[in-house]
Amino acid sequence: MTPAQFEKQIEPRWQRLEELLKDVERDKPREDVTELPATFRQVCHDLSVAQHRMSPQRITQHLNALALRGYRVLERRTAGGWESFVRLLLVEFPQAVRAEWRLFWWCTALFYGPAVLLAVITPYHPEWAMSLLGPEGMLQIEDMYGEDSKPGDYVRKNFGSGFAAFCFYIWNNVDIDFKTFAGGILGGVGSLFVLLFNALSLGAVFGYVHYSGNPLTLYTWVIAHGAPELTGLVISAMAGLRVGLSVLRPGRLERKAALVLAGRKALPLLIGAAVMTSLAAVLEGFWSPLDLPPLIKFTAGGVCWVLVAAFLIFSGREQRAA
Repeated sequence: MTPAQFEKQIEPRWQRLEELLKDVERDKPREDVTELPATFRQVCHDLSVAQHRMSPQRITQHLNALALRGYRVLERRTAGGWESFVRLLLVEFPQAVRAEWRLFWWCTALFYGPAVLLAVITPYHPEWAMSLLGPEGMLQIEDMYGEDSKPGDYVRKNFGSGFAAFCFYIWNNVDIDFKTFAGGILGGVGSLFVLLFNALSLGAVFGYVHYSGNPLTLYTWVIAHGAPELTGLVISAMAGLRVGLSVLRPGRLERKAALVLAGRKALPLLIGAAVMTSLAAVLEGFWSPLDLPPLIKFTAGGVCWVLVAAFLIFSGREQRAA
């Protein structure tokens, strides 16, 4: 086959690839854009054949340029970048939570059950909460949620500004999430321990405030940022337990392969939980310290809880159906 015959035979593929690339590069892909990967592979094969046959430089250069354009487009669309990160948060993360719905509700019950139980018991038996909080913890709670205390004053006194408080909270929240997840490698025991410890600590705080503080101050402080923060903690425990279960019950896979597969499933959960608790740190640093009427605080808090629930229930459903 002469170079002219070779070019005439495969020229329609070159033109087809150019059309598809132009559409994608203009962010106006058509329905037939699914042909792009297969057409790209065919043109790469044509380039290899042209180089092997030492075809004219004009042909090889044109094919090489098309191959480079195709690679850049496919690499940009399938790996890395903000698009991939946004898709992970808005699509893969809520889908992963819904796929593990049994584990989600189990972790939710394991967290809120002990927390509510201790919060109810503490006003009648405060020594339980006192033993968990310690003298410094009780003084801090009284300083922040006392009868005449304002959390905003506490933030300004201890952090100096909302931004400094935000930096502290984001470090603390994300650190807890990663510790909860990392504990899963120990067969899930570490994740359970961190989850239960935080549940008991939360219950002790609420119970002690009901015993010696002002509950309204506490509820108006936590109602908004508690939605993403506590939900993120539960989801990070889910991620850790998913890894832990793969260690305990690898099934037909080797334990190493099961651990790798569980890590891939848990990654969207961990990243999503970290983003949720980071958002909670923004609210805790800038919104929660504001001295606003309780009605506004509770309304904003209710909206936060509804948004978190709606996001986890509905986000990503259309993409999966497609």
